[in-house]
Amino acid sequence: MRTPDEIAEYLRRRFEEDYPDWARGRGSWPLRINLCPPTTQERSEDPVACHVWTNRWRTANSPGTLESANVRFPTGVHRLPRRLILVTPGQVAAADPETQATWQRCGARLTELQRTFPRARFDRIIRKVTDLLEQDYRRLVSTTQWVIDNPTSGMLLRQLPIEGIGTKWLGRHAALLLALLGDTTTVVDDDTGADRTGSQRIQLHRRLGLRVPPDLIQVAVLDPVLRAQVAGMRHFAAGVDDLNAWPRTPDIVVILENKETGYAITDDHTGTVVLHGLGFSVAHYARIDWVRAASKVIYWGDIDLPGLSFVNDLRGLGVNATTILMDIDTLDRFRHLAEKGAVSVRQDLPHLTPGERELYERLLMHAARHDTGLLLEQERISWEHAHAVLTAAWGP
Repeated sequence: MRTPDEIAEYLRRRFEEDYPDWARGRGSWPLRINLCPPTTQERSEDPVACHVWTNRWRTANSPGTLESANVRFPTGVHRLPRRLILVTPGQVAAADPETQATWQRCGARLTELQRTFPRARFDRIIRKVTDLLEQDYRRLVSTTQWVIDNPTSGMLLRQLPIEGIGTKWLGRHAALLLALLGDTTTVVDDDTGADRTGSQRIQLHRRLGLRVPPDLIQVAVLDPVLRAQVAGMRHFAAGVDDLNAWPRTPDIVVILENKETGYAITDDHTGTVVLHGLGFSVAHYARIDWVRAASKVIYWGDIDLPGLSFVNDLRGLGVNATTILMDIDTLDRFRHLAEKGAVSVRQDLPHLTPGERELYERLLMHAARHDTGLLLEQERISWEHAHAVLTAAWGP
């Protein structure tokens, strides 16, 4: 025999699971919930308990309508509740003050957004919109309206005349903003939230009509002659266009995933430049003309599934990179320094070498067995060993 409290809890869970679909007019109604009335044996063995249960339902402040039926007891025929019937999502929501408030907020916001932004698409965002704090919801509406009114402002994000808007805020609410604008392009990786190429962030800024700040690449110039072109600086950061303007370009390019590692190289080497610290934004490297034209490109990144994906993508963009310290021997030697890492299920990696593919398969196997990735960060490898391998790679 299901009690009013048990049914109320069931309705609360059902509401939380389904209300975004209900808000879009989906779902099958009415909703009929079996109350599991007492069986013949229960009515015979403990009729008092059965009547107590019945009275609890008759006095309960439950939404919907009770459907009852006449059943036989040892003392005669009595009417017992059999089902609770609810005909609208609002009745389900009314089972709990919190869900009722959620439903009212959802309805009010959805009505406002549909009226204000007729091109908006609401699939997969209703729950997020409903859960927003009122302050963030108002910012979302204001930002969307401003973008519609000013589609080609050419401003930087910092210049937008909207209180409380910043890079972090925009990043957290980008999917909602684009949905309200009616944009159908996926901007953020739903599984990881990662922006693997940097192009997605640029795409978002362009959709909002904003000017995109240049992505600065960390550069370490190991050649004294090349340093003379940049006021003798060994370390600096510059955008792709500035780097493409160099009159004399390097023969050897070393790309390092980790920023700190680039500063650890203190010796000079003729014709060599190190690019470091962009992590997964490998597409920027491929936009540098002299990287694509270099006689040798050396890539050293973390040993993990994403790291090998970056190598594959870099080659796919036309950069003929050779990896170092990204092989099974290195993983086995420094395995005790590895930790949990990201899981990737990409299979479309046609640009890996046979050795790299073998390592990738090893990492996939580890992820399948342990339900987590494996990560050996490049900075975990002893610098003495790493520097020796790096020096040998770029040659005499």
